[in-house]
Amino acid sequence: MTLSPRTSTGELRPLPGGGRRSLWRRLGDLAARRHRAVLAAWLAVAALSAILIPGLVERAIAPVVRVEGSTSLAGARLVERGFPQLGAEQLMMIFASATLSDADEPYQRALHDAVRAATALPQVGGVRLLPVLPGQDRRHAYAIVGVNGDQRARQAALPVLLSATKQAAGRASGSRVDVHLVGESALLAEEKRTDLADLRRAELLAVPLSLLVLLVGLRSVGAALAVMGVAGVVTVTTLGVLGLASLLGTSADTFMLAVAATVGLALGLDYALLTLFRYRHSRTAGHAPHQAAAIAVSTAGRTATWCAVGVALTATTLLVVRTPMIRAMGAAASLSAVVAAAAAVTLLPAVLVAADRWLLRRGSHTRARRAGGAGSESRAQRRARRAGGAGSESRAQPQVRRAGGAGSGSCIRRWVRIVGWGRGSRGRRRGRRDGWGWWARHLMRHPVAYTLACAGVLLVAAAPVTELRLGFDLDRDSIAGTDFGRGLAYMEADQISSALGVVLPHPAGTPPVDTAALVATLERDAKVAFTTSVDNGRDLTIVVVIIRTHLDEPATTALARQITRQFVPATLPPGQEALVTGPNVIFSDLMDETTAQLSTVVLLVLGCSMVFLLVTFRSILLPIKAVLMNLLAVTAAFGLLTLATRHLPHLVGSQVNTLIPLLAFTLVFGLSIDYEIFLIHRIGEHYHAIGDNTAAVVHGLRHTARPITMAAAVMVVTFAALLTAHRYHLVQLGLAVAVAITLDATVIRLALVPALMRILGTRNWWLPTPLARLLKGHPASRRQAV
Repeated sequence: MTLSPRTSTGELRPLPGGGRRSLWRRLGDLAARRHRAVLAAWLAVAALSAILIPGLVERAIAPVVRVEGSTSLAGARLVERGFPQLGAEQLMMIFASATLSDADEPYQRALHDAVRAATALPQVGGVRLLPVLPGQDRRHAYAIVGVNGDQRARQAALPVLLSATKQAAGRASGSRVDVHLVGESALLAEEKRTDLADLRRAELLAVPLSLLVLLVGLRSVGAALAVMGVAGVVTVTTLGVLGLASLLGTSADTFMLAVAATVGLALGLDYALLTLFRYRHSRTAGHAPHQAAAIAVSTAGRTATWCAVGVALTATTLLVVRTPMIRAMGAAASLSAVVAAAAAVTLLPAVLVAADRWLLRRGSHTRARRAGGAGSESRAQRRARRAGGAGSESRAQPQVRRAGGAGSGSCIRRWVRIVGWGRGSRGRRRGRRDGWGWWARHLMRHPVAYTLACAGVLLVAAAPVTELRLGFDLDRDSIAGTDFGRGLAYMEADQISSALGVVLPHPAGTPPVDTAALVATLERDAKVAFTTSVDNGRDLTIVVVIIRTHLDEPATTALARQITRQFVPATLPPGQEALVTGPNVIFSDLMDETTAQLSTVVLLVLGCSMVFLLVTFRSILLPIKAVLMNLLAVTAAFGLLTLATRHLPHLVGSQVNTLIPLLAFTLVFGLSIDYEIFLIHRIGEHYHAIGDNTAAVVHGLRHTARPITMAAAVMVVTFAALLTAHRYHLVQLGLAVAVAITLDATVIRLALVPALMRILGTRNWWLPTPLARLLKGHPASRRQAV
């Protein structure tokens, strides 16, 4: 007969169902009994993944920001086809000298040799020097370089192009003329380099801080190392899968790597920690290691798998965004969840059994052996037996200490016991475990007051979100010392900050499009520095526009839209197709796409979460409450992020990157489902066993509060490590997710949700009869302890 934890009298009781073992329990038992083979298999996978990771990092490209189906992408493809010399992308080549002007002979030789070196490269379609513009520093010269190929090919050609032109200009001028490249690929390549460096720094910081949190919370070096080891295997394996996919031809970008590493580490720590707590509980209750591992998998491991399904579902909603970068992030988060779930139900039980003697806290081994789980007599028992029963008296003393301290102590000592992170005697540790019970009972006596207080705090935090400013920022501070940053600074000083192309296709064999009126209109605009028109002699005319305003300035985006909506209809023949392309338009299309699809993603996430939690909880009100609480946490986090952009712009930027709401909302919603499921399943287990809603809430909160707070602390540390990044978008993502998880795991899960469940009473578990019949046979409806 399979045994469950002890009853209140100290006896072991049989599990419900006559000892019938579920699939999850059989899986956990198999992994525990065959733990050496399982460990060997996972170690082999991790070793192979570690071999693949360096190649993955080397092959990783900068994020692909072009929006599929956008006019900017269509225009760029027309230019690549109709003007091979302009290529798929047009880079600005900047020549700069501190001592020479463009009239000096060495400067002219540098221009000539650099252009010849560039055109000799197979990836370069052509180079066109620009005329000197009014107000331009004569020590600077500019040329447009057309680069062919897809993004991977263009980024691979970029360092070769830059090196060849620098060397040619340096030799011709005696190292007095330097060359810089500015453009979409140059900017994204710089972001790739910075993002990889930021990611390495964040991981190096997150791992030791997470380990420190685990050491303090678990009070066991072995347990902390086991959890960290499992999370490390999850992260390495996830990156290894991406490395294998990249070998097979699938592109991987740096954002994808950042999401995979961060989410993989966070979920790996989360699931391993929560399952370890269940294992410890079963071992202390008297189960043998393999039995405790099987119970942990059939309860916490099973729930972790459902949590991973929730994370993957929310992440897949990003596939509706027509940008490869966003889709890659969704795929990376989903992959991380799958690998973390697989490790939770296979690798983790093997690790728990193999490292059993190092996992329990000091004193827990004695209690486990005393209960019969270890199958041997403890040293304390042997000493007590030899002393003629003195051990019984010594074991009774902690009961006296607990009784003496139960009704005394200040409020401060109560809260110390609630937190439960510290050291002390076994009696004090037992008191700390009761601290969450004290908090739960106190909360049940004042549910309305705490509901109003917590809701008020969250609403106050969310209030600034009405002033949230979204935008695109080049983040000049982080690129100021780079080759791209120096070239961009020269361009902006000369008011040659950006370029647009107005692409005008026409039927083959017809004359070029008459662009005289359009060019004249553009030249009268104060934001335009230079414009010219060229036709390929077949079917395509292009108007090149050099703009004074900055690449990320709203005025540049406004000009691009004005060209399409106002200038073209007023100056060109009716029905003439016009496509505006260029770096600013490409990034503007990305912003428009993410903003437009945000509402779609939100609705999909809410709908998927509602259906998923309905199936999981078999309740109407609980999924609605969970969705509303998650929305409140995300809104409050963005309210605080808005305050940070207003008062700390030098740390987080002056505006929120347009991508952050989409990414943070999806991540937070997926991660918040974890804590909701762990808490509600434990409450539901007790409620369906005894039928008392208040007692069930106390029971669930008491037994899950500490694991949830620890798991949240580790998750917060993982994402907060991104605050050390140099790029504002990574800082904003880390801050938003860390704040949202903090609010979710403390104010919401430990106070607001239990208080609301106390107020709702038995209505928490109401399910219409038709839905009850529909879900009756669903696996998720089989109630198990978590």
